[in-house]
Amino acid sequence: MGLLRLLLALSVVAAHSHTILGLKFVGGPIAVQSFFIISGFYMSLILNEKYVGVNNSYRLFITNRFIRLFPIYWIILIATVLACIAFGLITKGQSFSRLDSYLSVKFNLLSFSYLIASNIFIFGQDVVMFMGIRPENGTLFFTTNFWNTNPRLDSFLMIPQAWSLEIELIFYLIAPFILKRGLKIVASIIVLSFLLRLFIYNYLGLQNDPWTYRFFPTEIIFFLLGYVSFNIYLKLKTVVISTKLNQIILFYIVSLTFLYPYFPSIKSDWFPFSVRESVYFVSIFLSIPFLFHFLKRNKLDNQIGELSYPVYISHVLVGLVSKSLPFVFLRKGWAIALFTIIVSFLLNKLIAAPIEKYRQSRLK
Repeated sequence: MGLLRLLLALSVVAAHSHTILGLKFVGGPIAVQSFFIISGFYMSLILNEKYVGVNNSYRLFITNRFIRLFPIYWIILIATVLACIAFGLITKGQSFSRLDSYLSVKFNLLSFSYLIASNIFIFGQDVVMFMGIRPENGTLFFTTNFWNTNPRLDSFLMIPQAWSLEIELIFYLIAPFILKRGLKIVASIIVLSFLLRLFIYNYLGLQNDPWTYRFFPTEIIFFLLGYVSFNIYLKLKTVVISTKLNQIILFYIVSLTFLYPYFPSIKSDWFPFSVRESVYFVSIFLSIPFLFHFLKRNKLDNQIGELSYPVYISHVLVGLVSKSLPFVFLRKGWAIALFTIIVSFLLNKLIAAPIEKYRQSRLK
């Protein structure tokens, strides 16, 4: 599923840089929520096959997940701060880029500590999307629409897209307790999560981001759909599936990802998702078992998939640097995507690969 994961990561890149050679793919929100489904599948897989027997340790599972995410995140965080300081020096203090927000507010100790801690440890970044800040005294307050606040609190995040990592981390923390309870419990949580989404969307009238996109109690449904998808995969393991059928499914999901923007967006007033969003989620959910069964031993596809996380986490920094340089072509979506892939390859080679060896060495 490496190609699909990279295309979803590039969907987020395209969303933040307009297009890549005219391509928008599925857009940021759909890509992130599709990632949640894939993450739920992989967590179900490793909890079922890797963290069993002598490795059946909650502490081992959680620390291995943290070790997977944090090193690359911290490297990009440090690089972003240094880049912002460099911009300030180059412009003689006229602009420090993402640090400008910090210079526009009279902080109090609580709000400053919270924002610094959330930038360092990731936890707390999704809550940022539900709050605002008063520039005259730095007081934080809850809001139903963070888009209407000024300055927006998410502008204080050095890696703004990393809010989704916290959603992932929260799921990791609870996954062993949920996914090992069986399909009935998971199905019950899926129903409750969807009913909560309908309640928020229709009864409370909260039909805007972040309520439709970043609220963990309603986003957990995507992770758990990944668990259901994993159970379908378990059934397929004993079935002989023709290569041609697998190739058709791969072609279908890749084509759907490319052509998604060209399908009409038909939507009812009461349902939170449009028809094309629903079709795409169902397609991801049903295709994952076949794609994993087909490609799990394909080294090239696995290597392509390993680029997805560093592409996702580094592309805003690459775009920030590209747009500050005096070369117009570097501001194009294709250039940002290309240099992001190059940076991601280096991150994997120099950072992720040695860390992965260490992670695997911890398993008995």
